[in-house]
Amino acid sequence: MMCITSLNRPVTAGSLESPVRIMSTGSATVGDDLTSPVVEFSRILVATDFSEGARTALECALAMGRRLKSKVFLLHAIPPQFLEYAGPDRSQETIARAKDYAAAEIAKLTGSVDWAGVPYEAILREGPVWPVVRDCVSANRIELAAFGTCGRAAKQKMLLGSVAEEIFRTADFSTLTVAPHVMASGSGAALELKRILFATNFKPHAERAARVAYCLECQLGTTLAALHVVEEDARDKAKPHEMVHEFLMKRLKCGIPETCVKRCEPEVLIRFGDAAEEILRAAVDQRADLVVLGLRTSRISAGQLPSPTAYRLVCQSPCAVLTHRSS
Repeated sequence: MMCITSLNRPVTAGSLESPVRIMSTGSATVGDDLTSPVVEFSRILVATDFSEGARTALECALAMGRRLKSKVFLLHAIPPQFLEYAGPDRSQETIARAKDYAAAEIAKLTGSVDWAGVPYEAILREGPVWPVVRDCVSANRIELAAFGTCGRAAKQKMLLGSVAEEIFRTADFSTLTVAPHVMASGSGAALELKRILFATNFKPHAERAARVAYCLECQLGTTLAALHVVEEDARDKAKPHEMVHEFLMKRLKCGIPETCVKRCEPEVLIRFGDAAEEILRAAVDQRADLVVLGLRTSRISAGQLPSPTAYRLVCQSPCAVLTHRSS
């Protein structure tokens, strides 16, 4: 394990060697008093492979970190696969070169974005990406982990990329997924989050995610739209929607704190159809910079996905997706 630098101070080589502090979910701490709502994404992890998707994930994390006064942990894991083609007598030399290359890439990345005073710590570790991410989340009490996805090229195939998919499928902490096309400025200019879309199905994990959305609206100074989709197939489209629409509008409005209503007058949306398709369409219509949704934390075996709707959203979303996980 090797660490690089942090803002204003060196990072010690033993920064991840201290006893691991186990967290129940790794999710955000949300204040109970919504008259002064606060969500504490005070420690954000950004996993990078130096791709364009990872860069946009970093820019999005910084956009939140500037307003939330967060510390950002920039993590790169050197996978063991690169040693497969090196003989035993060359393995140490290969590892040393890989570390030098990764250190140079991290220095290049940290020098190309606008940190605007956000404290950060850059970490290099050796090992498979998911175990390294999981250990770093626990050791550093991370509340939100951000990572890039494959982007447009994988939309139709519904792929996140093997590493991103493993993190999304296995994580029991809140995640921020960002595709390369979302907001890749490449200029180092500060990114701003201005519009949040919160999607809910009224289940308990969605209600907990609602508090995160309302707190972010307050702390980031964004506009907010709340959306519920009534799932139906083509055979149901002839049925009248007026009464259902009116009832759900009232239910959705009742869940919005009065202080939130006074601050930003959130738009309330009820749509009918496929949940993922309608959320994606609403994200485009609202010109959303961030979609917030809740996901129930559960143990999932290999090859399974936590939610077809959530998975499709993070694969195809036109903006960043914050998935708040809770049991």
